[in-house]
Amino acid sequence: MEENAENAQLEILKSSGLLSEFVRNTKGNWNQAELEALMTRIREQSITIATDKIGAVLESERIAFAQESIVDAREATVNFDELGLKRKREVFGSELKKRIR
Repeated sequence: MEENAENAQLEILKSSGLLSEFVRNTKGNWNQAELEALMTRIREQSITIATDKIGAVLESERIAFAQESIVDAREATVNFDELGLKRKREVFGSELKKRIR
């Protein structure tokens, strides 16, 4: 397959949300049967990208999911009611800086 066509299909696959949905539904841990079902769904969409490239994108989606989970867990542990005013400002400021980046 021509590289430009493969890149275009790769972008279509990424923007479809199919891989991120798969990672969210499996919580980043899937078995062989689930992976084969995903590959069937991809083929049904007439996407013919090499399996190793799909795997690389799938792994990047897994990493993104894991990072989101860490951020969500960290945010859930901050109890502003128990923090002093100075500490509240520090936490709020650091979170604001992260989101601006």
